[in-house]
Amino acid sequence: MKPIRRWNDREDIMKSFRNEMNNMFQRFFDDSFFSDKPIWKDSFTPACNIEEKRNKYIVELEVPGVEPDDIEIEIDENVMTIKGERKQQTETKDDDSQMHIVEHNYGSFYRSFTLPDNVNTDEIDAHDKNGILYITIPKQKERKVRRIKIGRRQSE
Repeated sequence: MKPIRRWNDREDIMKSFRNEMNNMFQRFFDDSFFSDKPIWKDSFTPACNIEEKRNKYIVELEVPGVEPDDIEIEIDENVMTIKGERKQQTETKDDDSQMHIVEHNYGSFYRSFTLPDNVNTDEIDAHDKNGILYITIPKQKERKVRRIKIGRRQSE
């Protein structure tokens, strides 16, 4: 007959398990997804607001430093895709200057939104003002619900 082992006797097993879990979490959080270094150094994600009004939706996308000619808006069925690029312009006037801190994000961006069924994609309008891209998406006129009466068939 095997002797009865108490939980305290298995302390080494629990330590081993705890160490393995700690190592797993450490590897997980050391991954580049959680690091301070950007995964895509040549991209950024502009902030976005979407507001619904009675007869339209308004999308506001922060794109300071992006020229309107460098932005594309595409509609494919009910998906609106906004993509563009903020180009970095570096200018060195003398050999004595160096950039010590760069906090501006440069590169390409890509945002995609599924539009509701009640929009009029033919009337979408976009304009840029002070680094904010405004996209106005009008709603279609409300559809009237049509009820179909179900008749009874005479047995044949």
